[in-house]
Amino acid sequence: MKYCIVLSVFVLLFAQCKTPNDVLPNVEPTGYYDTLGIHWTAVEKNNIIYYFHDFNSQSSFAAQYIDEHESAYVTINNVFNAKMPRKLRFFIWGDTALANQLLGHPLGFTTPTQCACYVMPGQTVGHEMTHAITYWGGGVPSIEYRRFINEGVAVAFDLSGRDRISMAKKAAAGQGISSIVELWDGNKQNISEEVFYPIAGAFMDYLNKLNESDKFYALVKDQSLQSAQNIYGKDRMDALIAGFNSQIGL
Repeated sequence: MKYCIVLSVFVLLFAQCKTPNDVLPNVEPTGYYDTLGIHWTAVEKNNIIYYFHDFNSQSSFAAQYIDEHESAYVTINNVFNAKMPRKLRFFIWGDTALANQLLGHPLGFTTPTQCACYVMPGQTVGHEMTHAITYWGGGVPSIEYRRFINEGVAVAFDLSGRDRISMAKKAAAGQGISSIVELWDGNKQNISEEVFYPIAGAFMDYLNKLNESDKFYALVKDQSLQSAQNIYGKDRMDALIAGFNSQIGL
């Protein structure tokens, strides 16, 4: 979810590689990793390397999980053209309490500089990978970060098919928000995820549907409100914000 500082403990995750000697139904492991008392089963595919925490219980859905995420990667990367320094890695935890204890951070989240997503089953297919893909879009790291844009684009491209405007209206109701500017560059940037994410996601979906891909891409790479005003033009961005505010009842 957020850009998080990678804990030094993650270096250990790539030690002690073993060669698999069996094939589980529908999915062929390509390696194993045993670190921190955890047995990871690795499955490498075209776009992502998947590390399953508890493969014996997870194998029943692993094939579908992999197929969905490989397809999602292609869909999202067709928009942002990421060129990562290494293949994207997904760590799929089977025990969220253990993950929180060892990682020091709730699942799920992404460390784009390390091309790694730390997730649990049941998360939307596109959200976490979008953080990494947009960060490395065009092979160039993002310039300026804002939570509103960063989380907004991940929600907009989570591929859940949900009604963004309806969710944003519901999230904004009764929160005392007068404009999304307060979430983007004002005093409500740390409002709860339940409020923040649907509104940010709906706004980025709203901008994406303008079909101005060059401007949208530029904003994803340079995320401040001032940058948005420079990219779209101040008067037009102000008008877009006002129009969106009206749509969600602000």
